[in-house]
Amino acid sequence: MQSIIAERCTVCHSSSPTHPAFAVAPAGVMLDTPEQIKLEVSRIVAQSVTTNIMPLGNLTQMTQEERDVIGQWAENGATIQ
Repeated sequence: MQSIIAERCTVCHSSSPTHPAFAVAPAGVMLDTPEQIKLEVSRIVAQSVTTNIMPLGNLTQMTQEERDVIGQWAENGATIQ
């Protein structure tokens, strides 16, 4: 699950976004560490699973399978190893 976040989300939602459109993380949401990810579980699910709004315009090509993994992870308690 962390690899999905790293590949699909931290392009923008990082202390150092790599996407050229963002100098800082949108809405101040950073997902660089397990602690940051855990704090944002409900927002991650709402944006990437429930509404499919994120990644914005599916910029990073998140698949439905990856969205399902995130949803299942959250349903199972959102533990991070």
